[in-house]
Amino acid sequence: MQWCTFRITPYFYDFSGSFFHFNFAEKSNTVQKKFFNIIPGEGEVAILLYGDVGDGQRVDSGRVVAELMALQSQYSKIDVRINSRGGDVFSGIAIYNALRTSKADITVYIDGVAASIAGIIALCGKPLYMSPYAKLMLHSVSGGAWGNASDLRSMAEQMEVLQGDLAAMIAGRCGMDKEEVLAKYFDEKDHWLNANEALEMKLIDGIYDMDGEQVEAKTADDLYAYFNNRLQVQPQNNENEMALLESLKSGIPSFANLADENAVLAKVRELENKAAKADALAQAVEGYKKKLQDVEDKEIAAVVDKAVAERRITAEQKDSFMALMKTDRENTEKLLVSMKAQPFRRIVDVYRENGGIPTALADMSWDELDKAGKLSELRNADLTAFKAKYLEKFGLDYKE
Repeated sequence: MQWCTFRITPYFYDFSGSFFHFNFAEKSNTVQKKFFNIIPGEGEVAILLYGDVGDGQRVDSGRVVAELMALQSQYSKIDVRINSRGGDVFSGIAIYNALRTSKADITVYIDGVAASIAGIIALCGKPLYMSPYAKLMLHSVSGGAWGNASDLRSMAEQMEVLQGDLAAMIAGRCGMDKEEVLAKYFDEKDHWLNANEALEMKLIDGIYDMDGEQVEAKTADDLYAYFNNRLQVQPQNNENEMALLESLKSGIPSFANLADENAVLAKVRELENKAAKADALAQAVEGYKKKLQDVEDKEIAAVVDKAVAERRITAEQKDSFMALMKTDRENTEKLLVSMKAQPFRRIVDVYRENGGIPTALADMSWDELDKAGKLSELRNADLTAFKAKYLEKFGLDYKE
C-alpha cells in the first residue's frame, strides 16, 4: 500500500484538518498590549486596521468588534483607516459584518494597502476613500488541507462557496453581476487597483488629499511599510488615550470601578457576550410563542369544527366563530355550548318550503307511497322529489 501526501500551499497547515488564509499576509507572533488600536480626538475617533487580519494578529476580529461596540456609544463619528495585506478570511468577514451593520457614522480610508480580505473589509458599505498612493487588491481565496481525497475535495468546495460570498460583497458595492466579479477577479491572479481605477469602478467614493505629502514607494510592500513606519514615528498621545479611558469610566456606570485598559476591554467583551446571549434568548422565546400559538390555533379549530359537526352552527358561520374564539375564547366557547343543535332537515321539508310536491305526498315515506300506490303520482307531480325519495330509500341515483 502506498501513502500519498498532498499539500495545497507550502505554509500554514495543522492537525485539525483545514484552514483558510489569504496568501498575502505576514506572520506575526506579536500581540498588541494597548487597549485600543485607536487615535481619539474631539468628538471623533479613528480605529486603525494596520497589519495582518486574524486571531492574535494586529487586526484581531474580536478586538475590533469590541472596540467598535465601545466607541460607537462615545463618539459621534468613527473613522476606520486601513493598511493591511490581508489575512484570515473568517476574521475579515466578522469585521466586515460588524462595520456594515453598525449604526455609527463610519467612514473608511485606505491609507496604503488594502489587499485580499482587507480589501473586502474596506468594501463594507460605508463611505470609502483612498489616498492618492493607495492600492486595493482582489484575488482568489487560498487555503490548504491535510488528509485524504475526501478532505481535499471538501476544502475545495468550501473555498468555492467562500469565493461566491466574497464576489457577492464586491458586486453589491460596484453594481456588477456576481458571476462577472467571479470571472474577472477570482481567476487565481492578483488584481491591483490604484485609487483612480477604483474610483472609476465605483468601488470607492473619492480620493482624499494628503496635503502635498510625497510617498516614494515602488512596490506594494514599500507602500505598506511606508504607512506602517509613518504611524510608528508619530508621537503617542497618551493623554488622549487616558482621556478616552476616563470618558468610558465616567459615561458608563458599569465601567466606573475598572482599574485599567485591560479591565475595560474585558468588560466590553463581557457585554458583547451578554448581548449575544440576550439575542439568542429572545429568538428562543419567539420560537416558543409561535409553537404555543400553533397549538392554540389547532385547539380553536377543533372546538369550532365540533360545533359545526353537532349542527350548533353552520359551515358558513365557521370563520366568524374562529375570529371570535381568537379575541374572546372563554365566552365564545360558553356561547357554543349553550346553542342548541339544529335538527336534520328532511328532503320533503325542503320541497315543501319551496312550494313543490303536495303536502300529502311530501309527508309520506317511499314505503308509504309504495303501499298507497302513489309512487307514479309523485313521479308525475315532481320528478326531482321522486328521485330524492328513491335515493333516500335505496342509496342510489334514480335513472330514467
